[in-house]
Amino acid sequence: MTSWEKRVKYPGLPIAQYERGQNARYFKLVAHPIKQNILSELEIDTIGYNGVTPGPLIILKQGEWVFLEVENQLDQPTALHVHGLAKPNIEDGVPEIEPTPTIKPGESYTYKFQAWQSGTFFYHSTHDFQANLGLIGPFIVLPNEEQQIPHHDFIQVIQQWQIKQPELGKVFPGTYQPIKFGNNPNFFTLNGKSFPDTVPMYIRYGEKVRMRFINKTNSNHTIHIHGHDFQVVEVDGFPRKYLFDDTIVVGSGKRWAVEFMANNPGIWPINGTKTFHESNNGETPGGMITRLIYKKNNSSHQ
Repeated sequence: MTSWEKRVKYPGLPIAQYERGQNARYFKLVAHPIKQNILSELEIDTIGYNGVTPGPLIILKQGEWVFLEVENQLDQPTALHVHGLAKPNIEDGVPEIEPTPTIKPGESYTYKFQAWQSGTFFYHSTHDFQANLGLIGPFIVLPNEEQQIPHHDFIQVIQQWQIKQPELGKVFPGTYQPIKFGNNPNFFTLNGKSFPDTVPMYIRYGEKVRMRFINKTNSNHTIHIHGHDFQVVEVDGFPRKYLFDDTIVVGSGKRWAVEFMANNPGIWPINGTKTFHESNNGETPGGMITRLIYKKNNSSHQ
């Protein structure tokens, strides 16, 4: 495991385990029904990878080969596409168009390709709105080149859900099946949780912090980091220089990485700026909000 890899953090969710080969990593994803609390009082009955949505974080080093087995435990076909990373046609994962296999219920397929480009990517199902229902996860390729490694490299996956509720302005507890089309979302999550259940990011004064935001929803999402201006260092796997901001627009299919120095201690919101997106079915505060928390030296948080 590289020094940078040890600093990658996926708040609240697992990093994918793997077996190592010669310049290769072997991963396994299982697509199956799951139940997951996006709020303490609201559970979604949906689908995910390896028990969660978004799925486990896959990390590779630039130049390594990935062997990615996908086992289908759903009652419908599936397929998997790694978005943004060019690969051979047969490994691209869109069987309705390409010569790549459909994974039928009870079957598996292993995708094989080289992680030739460093950057921020994501994997997702290409079958029948399954990505809307939870079949998505982050895929990060760390660079080979020597460079200044951040103290923290946080991953945040944006999702939105259309969940039936009797009326707007209040959360009605229970277990719900999200509507697969998701054209009128009323719940918004970061790493599978809505505020106040989102998992904070902990840092210390003087540290260099990177944050990556990934969006595969039907909407564009604006993200603002309170108390800190930042430098955009990567968009869709391509480096950026001399671009500074305090708010970014993460379009559907886009991946943004930003960096800043931790120079303003406190407890800071990181949030989507669209007002309804900062609510849970219209109840505020909620939705796409998390926290950046400066630790004291004797704090046990990692």
